[in-house]
Amino acid sequence: LGANLKGADLQGVSFRGTLMIAANLSHADLRKADFIGADLRDADLSNANLTGAIFLTQSQINSAKGNIHTKIPNFLKKPDHWLK
Repeated sequence: LGANLKGADLQGVSFRGTLMIAANLSHADLRKADFIGADLRDADLSNANLTGAIFLTQSQINSAKGNIHTKIPNFLKKPDHWLK
């Protein structure tokens, strides 16, 4: 909870069932990370790269913070609150 992982290289890391509430993941490299069951409420994904992330859901993305520079898999949609 609330971990500061800003800019961390977390490629391919398993976050299965991890509580990542309010974690700072801005500018982190999360490519191909596994998010099954991860709790991303209020996690900061601004400028993070989640390309190829697996088991990442729209509800997880919706509950997190991000911005127009956050890269997410093509099957997900950036929430409106990320675009303001």
